[in-house]
Amino acid sequence: MQRFVFACALTLTMAACSGSSPSTPSGPQISVGGNYDIRKTVVVETCGLSSPGDSFSNPGEVRHTTGSTAFVLNDHGTRDLSGTLNRDGTFTMPPTSSLVMNSIPATDTWENGRFTTSGFELRATTDLASKPGGGPACRVVTNWSAAKQGSPNVIP
Repeated sequence: MQRFVFACALTLTMAACSGSSPSTPSGPQISVGGNYDIRKTVVVETCGLSSPGDSFSNPGEVRHTTGSTAFVLNDHGTRDLSGTLNRDGTFTMPPTSSLVMNSIPATDTWENGRFTTSGFELRATTDLASKPGGGPACRVVTNWSAAKQGSPNVIP
């Protein structure tokens, strides 16, 4: 019995003295959750909805648990876009299907996503099945530049 108690005490002491667990991150963890003002600038437009150089803004929200690789970007309150975050702030999002003007099937693809301490950047390409009002398929490409409201993002 004494050997068992000694072995247990030795095991607990070794565990306590061994330092941090390999699964415990050291230093600051990435944190990007919060509210954003998203400015979208048109760079390519073949649908007749706007012109290159036009820009508009809308609110957005990123839901993110500090240190997690998963996040959700809510774009102006109408859709949730899931993404995967890398420790350096870069991120990816899978293609998303939607309806433009509640009737035109469209696919959004995303590239060059990167969170910074002050917000995020992203390029969005929307391929529509037809032009609004009829016509062939068309495309809109926008660069997103989002400013974070409140506390800055933490990018280790």
